[in-house]
Amino acid sequence: MRPPRLPTLRLPALRPQSLRAALIFDLAVIGVSAAALISAVLSLIIQTSFGGLEALEVGRDIDRARAALAADLVATEAHVLDWGIWDETYFYLQGFDPGYERRNVNASSFLNAEISCAAFLRLDGSGQRSFCFEDDSGQADPDLAQAFATSIDTLGLQPAGDGKASRVGYWQQEGQVFAVASSPVLRSDGSGTAEGRLVFLHRIDAADLSEALQVEARFDFAPLSDSPQVAASGARLDVSVPVRTAAAPPVAMLRFDLPRLVLAAGERLRDLTVLAMLGLLAALMALLGRRLSTHVLAPILAFRQHVGRIRNAGELVPIEGPPRADEIGALHWDFNAMAAELEALRLSHAAQSFALGREQSATGLLHNLRNSLSPVRVILADLERHLAPALPPGAARARRELADPQTPAERRGRLVAYLDALEAERAAQTAQAAGLLGEAGRCLTEALEAMRMPRDPEQVNRDEACDLGRALAHAATAARFVDGAEIALSIDCPPGLQLRGNRVLLAQVLENLVVNATEAIRATGRGRGRIAIEVTPDPQSGRCSVLLRDDGDGFDAATGARLFERGFSTRTDKRGGLGLHWCANTLTTLGGTVSLTSPGKGLGAVVRLDLPLFEGPAPLSGAG
Repeated sequence: MRPPRLPTLRLPALRPQSLRAALIFDLAVIGVSAAALISAVLSLIIQTSFGGLEALEVGRDIDRARAALAADLVATEAHVLDWGIWDETYFYLQGFDPGYERRNVNASSFLNAEISCAAFLRLDGSGQRSFCFEDDSGQADPDLAQAFATSIDTLGLQPAGDGKASRVGYWQQEGQVFAVASSPVLRSDGSGTAEGRLVFLHRIDAADLSEALQVEARFDFAPLSDSPQVAASGARLDVSVPVRTAAAPPVAMLRFDLPRLVLAAGERLRDLTVLAMLGLLAALMALLGRRLSTHVLAPILAFRQHVGRIRNAGELVPIEGPPRADEIGALHWDFNAMAAELEALRLSHAAQSFALGREQSATGLLHNLRNSLSPVRVILADLERHLAPALPPGAARARRELADPQTPAERRGRLVAYLDALEAERAAQTAQAAGLLGEAGRCLTEALEAMRMPRDPEQVNRDEACDLGRALAHAATAARFVDGAEIALSIDCPPGLQLRGNRVLLAQVLENLVVNATEAIRATGRGRGRIAIEVTPDPQSGRCSVLLRDDGDGFDAATGARLFERGFSTRTDKRGGLGLHWCANTLTTLGGTVSLTSPGKGLGAVVRLDLPLFEGPAPLSGAG
């Protein structure tokens, strides 16, 4: 069904009846007035002194620069304390074990610790080791390590404070500035005496400081000053902050430029602008109120009432009325076109939904019939073997000898015992054949019940009392008669445990899960496997937990995320992939849930079911 073709609406760029043109005209008048007022306000602000505000803002920027520099010191100190109170570092200083260096002294470890260099020094001065790595390439930097080792005793580190044994400071080498932190090396529990000292270097990147300060920053190494320096240069301020600790001389100056009075003037300008805009807003609301009511609010209200009628009636009908030559009219035209298209799509979707539902119902029925009938083939093969002639050719000869009066008595006794053994074996095979016939009959009964089960979920009885033990015993048939693998199945279920649900659907779900487990075991190629089912009821919560474990091929996390998708299967020789998708939907209908997890590929899987217990009186007979 194609939507009706509506006449094309052509709108001129601007005309008096256009909503856009009317609003732009009104806003233009108000904007000119606002611009004149703001210009007068700014003229007043320019005449005001900003000296105090400028000094305050510069002080804040200097404090931020110091805080950014101190942050590198604090981080480096934290890392050196972390490595310094560590048994591995403590014992490394005793013999400089190469194994410690292989594990910890590498570019990756330094990158994780956010350091560039590390030095390990014994307190008695009998030895030290220094290591440096380039931040960008991760390559060892022996030149920097040598310079670091030579300068360790002249770094002038200061106590970190707060009662800590660590010391901090700054160091510059060939145009690079480093945060330095030193800590005595102790055991992990802090006991004993220090074995030596650990010193870390962290290269301070001017780009990182620029990002923290939100202005471009750089290091200068001459001239140096113990206090911050501020110099005015036209419309900008040149600020220099010494890179130093409290009691040590500076090693460099952190320099950055600031625009004059931007923040402070902006704050003052903001306050005055708000006051001015409040007056403008009052005028704007008074002027636009009438225009919005007639051009916007009334059409929107009518449109809203129409949508409300659609919601109440449940039928998408077009908007009727005289056409408008503005944006609201264009909106009405688009809405009518959309309504026609949606109606056509609704009819198409209804037809497709009916066809899809019928296909899914048939597919689910065939899937359950396959699970119920798959053991029948194996059972019939076993029946053929059991019903074959059970007596060997020697039985006829034994009867002839017994009929001969010349046969000795001793020989007769052995012949009678032989024939009795053959008869007992034949009776056992007959009993086994009868059991197999019973299993085949049960499978066929399950298939017939699945065919009689209503396909409409609303017609399914979900409040039956289901004997879980009997349902699990029936599901075990799928493992006992699996073709191509020998599977040991164990069931731990309290006797007489009743669940609330639908007996046929619950049996089909459990059988589907057992079939999936057998296929996972066969996929390993071992020819044998194990399935364990454990049931744990919780009467207090009214729920029951069922765990089904197998030692099949398992799956990875990516596969596990898709197992319950319709059509997905891990078997290349299996079509449909309806089993787990159908099981999850069915259990949701019955008030239960299912999940499937695996430790990994080749490590088996665990199915977890959460099912409601039957709270009413157990049936007298025939429920299960």
